[in-house]
Amino acid sequence: MAAAKQIDQYITAWETDDTAYFKVGRIFLEETRDAKKLEAAAKKAARGIEAEVMYAWDLGTPKSNAWWLGWGGYDLEEDIPFFATMAKAEVQEKINSFDPKDNEFECKSVDEYKEMLFNAYDEDLTAAELVRGFEDWVRSLDPAAQKTFFKDLQSWRNNGEE
Repeated sequence: MAAAKQIDQYITAWETDDTAYFKVGRIFLEETRDAKKLEAAAKKAARGIEAEVMYAWDLGTPKSNAWWLGWGGYDLEEDIPFFATMAKAEVQEKINSFDPKDNEFECKSVDEYKEMLFNAYDEDLTAAELVRGFEDWVRSLDPAAQKTFFKDLQSWRNNGEE
């Protein structure tokens, strides 16, 4: 897997008004006036990507930006916060002590419990926790998928501006 330094270059995370946000693979594009032209520029940036990718873009000044919402059938907007939530120490403690017969959400399985914990903690994530969630999500991919993921991200970045 890519070193932590390499991982950090593929995710941008920040906090505004106690809410954490992130963008995976954010690139900047020259088009700042026309949404259709910006969409075309984002499509052009995606031309060398091997897996299916979903992305979003925003018109901006002095540059616009585009980033990934999904890749290879994964929903990055859900998966990364899920992994970030699961990495929280207090969440890990609850998972480790999970009892299907006695738990606060009356969940029957640990997977159902994890979903409930995600819903309970996802809005309290920090930017640093989202970066950790991204790292953990990447580690969850098999080596071939990791290789394709980073190849696709690099292709995307090569076709835009960082």
